Amino acid sequence: MYKLIQHEGSYSIQRLSDGAFIPKAEGNRDYQQCLQDIIDQGASIVEGADVIAPDYVALRTGPDGYASTGDQLGMIAEGTQAAHVADVKTRFPKSNTGSTTIGDVPQDILDAAADKLAAKQLRDYTAAIARLAQYIVSVGRVEVTEMQATGEQVYNEETFEMDDVMASVVTVSAIDPVDATVEQTTYDDEGVSTTVTIENPLITTDVAERAAAQAVVDATPAAVIPE
Repeated sequence: MYKLIQHEGSYSIQRLSDGAFIPKAEGNRDYQQCLQDIIDQGASIVEGADVIAPDYVALRTGPDGYASTGDQLGMIAEGTQAAHVADVKTRFPKSNTGSTTIGDVPQDILDAAADKLAAKQLRDYTAAIARLAQYIVSVGRVEVTEMQATGEQVYNEETFEMDDVMASVVTVSAIDPVDATVEQTTYDDEGVSTTVTIENPLITTDVAERAAAQAVVDATPAAVIPE
């Protein structure tokens, strides 16, 4: 749980578990943990700053209260001082004993938590797309070639120009599919072996990783996905 402490034009963050104050700095580990807690547990993990309403004494002596001594001396001479005092007492009655309420959580810290979440979602999405782009081990990968210049040139008697000598170059090597099944041998306490045929663990792992990657892609908000 965190508590915001209001300052002039700003606020600080206090961690209630140990009373530590946390600076709002991107490179601060505790600040990043605060943002992560907001992501994981919601904005309710942070309590807004105390909003203190002044009592009648503070109001009467404040800028909207009694006039200065010099001004009141002038009012006495004009005969308006009593009315002024009565007006102030009416506007700020003794029944106003002040109060303390909890303010809203500032939008900037909520936005910072949202930005942190979006950045993580983008990293996870990018990694998931890269994982799905890998070949399926049960299928393998076909060889890909393309024609590339060798660096040599020959004279073209028809165009009267030098042409590049091209050659087929393998840009993606072929990979054979793995065996669909493998034999697995286990031994009991007496040393008796049992051999069974199981799905190739490479295939099992590949399928699980691809499913997990696809789940990440499907769960990524559209606003996070690059256009």
